[in-house]
Amino acid sequence: MKSSEEIALWRLLRRLSDRVRFDLDARYLDQASKITAYCVKNLLIHLEDGLLTIMDGTKQKTIAAKLLRKQPSTVFREVVGMMGEGNIETF
Repeated sequence: MKSSEEIALWRLLRRLSDRVRFDLDARYLDQASKITAYCVKNLLIHLEDGLLTIMDGTKQKTIAAKLLRKQPSTVFREVVGMMGEGNIETF
């Protein structure tokens, strides 16, 4: 993770699940220069060209990546909203 957006997104997703998977732009970790996608629960999240794209099997939402630094709670609400109420554990 090299950019501040990648780090902020990683931290945000770790709040939702301890099983965050990510895909790299190279097969080997030492050759990778960036993360191409994050996978958490039922979502696939891409961070590229200043845009954050959140995809569920049927829905897709794109927001500005700069919100990760300026308004992280907005991004958090969008991610949780895309997960759907059935996947959120209630206590």
